Amino acid sequence: MDVNNLYDIILDHAKTFFYPEEWLELDLNFSKTELMALLLVERKRELSMSQLAEAINMPMSTATGIADRMVRSGLLKRERSELDRRVVVVRLTDEGNQLIVQMKELVTNYISKIEAELTDEEKQLLIKVFFKVVNIFKNKQHKADKQETTAKIQKIEID
Repeated sequence: MDVNNLYDIILDHAKTFFYPEEWLELDLNFSKTELMALLLVERKRELSMSQLAEAINMPMSTATGIADRMVRSGLLKRERSELDRRVVVVRLTDEGNQLIVQMKELVTNYISKIEAELTDEEKQLLIKVFFKVVNIFKNKQHKADKQETTAKIQKIEID
């Protein structure tokens, strides 16, 4: 299989994976970065703004804008940390929690459907291929980060 065939297969079936009818029931009027922020906050229960910025790999100003939009939409709330009152954290609201529960139910349903149709050997192969693809992207990003760091270092001769 060549790259063009794989591209065509992905494009032909993108609707099936990324725009299923079940998702129409959910209010998904936010970006993928905002969705990632919601999922990260749900996993950790609360995140400081600096933790959020680091987790989504964005500058603090961008993370603040994302949090502002999510607060205005009623999915996140800002509060003082219970551990350190000087720190502001974001948490899911009840509405945000409800949205995440609905999304998790849909994803779990998809995984169950896949699991029911695959043999144990196919499941193991799918997991192996998935992690191989993830590592390809991680290694690519690591190399890009390393090149960027190397490019920033300048030697200056001092007399």
